[in-house]
This record gives sequence, C-alpha cells and structure tokens, in this order.
Amino acid sequence: MSFADFSAQMKKKRGSKDEAAEEAPRDFEAIHELRTRMLGVLIRDAREASGTTQEETSHEIGISEDQLRDWEYGREAPTLPQLEMLAYFFDVPLSQFWSEKTLDQAQRERNIPVPKDQYGSIRNNMISALLKMARLERKLSQEELALKSGQTPETIASYEAGTEIPFPVLTSLASAVNKNMPYFLEGTGRIGAWLQMQEEYRRFSELPPEVRAFVSLHVNQPYIDIAMRLAKMPLGELRTVAEKILDITL
Repeated sequence: MSFADFSAQMKKKRGSKDEAAEEAPRDFEAIHELRTRMLGVLIRDAREASGTTQEETSHEIGISEDQLRDWEYGREAPTLPQLEMLAYFFDVPLSQFWSEKTLDQAQRERNIPVPKDQYGSIRNNMISALLKMARLERKLSQEELALKSGQTPETIASYEAGTEIPFPVLTSLASAVNKNMPYFLEGTGRIGAWLQMQEEYRRFSELPPEVRAFVSLHVNQPYIDIAMRLAKMPLGELRTVAEKILDITL
C-alpha cells in the first residue's frame, strides 16, 4: 500500500464531524495502527532523505536498531520527545511527522522541470511590460526615463519591447520609476512561489524572538487573524474600532 493510500484511509477514518458524532464506538485501535504505519513511512522517508543509516540514527537517538526498524515498519510508535530528537537529527520540521506527504513526494513536485527555453523569454516580456506600466504611472516619457536612468531613449524603447535588461541597469530603472525590486519579481509560478517563501522565511527569522514565538503558536492564530483584518480596514473604520475599544476599557 502506498503512502497516498494510507493518507486516503486516514481521511476516510476522520470523516466529517457529523459522521464522527454518529459513529459509536470508534475503532481507536484500528486508527492508531494506521497512524503508526503512516508515521513509520514518514520516519523512514526523513532518515533516507537525510542520508543517514539506521545504525547512525539509532546511536544518535539512543535506541536499538531493532527499535528503529519497528518504528519504520509501523510495528511500534515513538513518543513525542523521541520524534523531536528525530526531527532535530534529520533536520526536518517536527510537523513533517504528521504530514500527509513524504519528503520524497514534495521533492518530486519541486523537481518538475521548468521550461528553461521559455522561462527567460516570458519573464523578459513581463518585466518589459511592468517597466512600461511603471513609467506611464509616473507620467514619464521614454526620453525622461532615459535621462533619469543614464540610458538612451532608443534603449528604453528596446527594453519596453522585450529586450533583456541587465540586472544593474534594471535597478537604476526601478529607482527612476520609484519602484522597488520586488515589483519586478516573478510571483505566480513554481520559481516565484519558492523565491517568495525564501523571502518570507528570511523576514520571519529577522523578527524579535518573542514575536516569532507568538506567531508560531497555533493558539495565537485568532489574534493574528484579527490583526490582518484590522490592517485591511479603511482608516475611518479603524478609528471607530479603536474608540469602541477605549469605551470598553475606560
């Protein structure tokens, strides 16, 4: 049975809340057995992805190789502290062990080839269009943009027609049209999604430790949702909300 089949079985076991309420009693033994088997697949997958042997892993975790094999084959299940040690040793998020996708599956999805012969051409045309839009937004002529960026009007016309723009030149053009570099970044395909995730992780890692800890806790999600809603509110509505909060607290 494949891991996808395990996952499908678990989803079927969970069912909807209404169905769960009607089930009495639930077969917890079967549920736990299935979860143990799924966990074993994820542990073995993480170990193999890390390039470590069963001998190395068992020595690092402080268990026998037989016990590790029992985990990987779904005959027994580790405790949460043991999973934490495995996650640390394999250098994977702890949440990987209750994921419904193996690292190998995720890697295969990331490895679907990007059409290299088309990517550059498509992106150059997109950047050219964005440059023209930004220039028109700033109400600049091609001659004015050329003067502000150290180019010739003919070069600007060529760039807006789809000619490749060297990155140092693009930074000058971005400054001239009052745009930052993310304005030109790819944001829809796999490469764009990956780049955006890396940037988001970098910005998250730069937050103060107490902020990272707060955001990482699932129980704080409602507060984050409220902050996101407040951030989208028009200034007038936000002021009204603030006044009502003051009325409650004063």
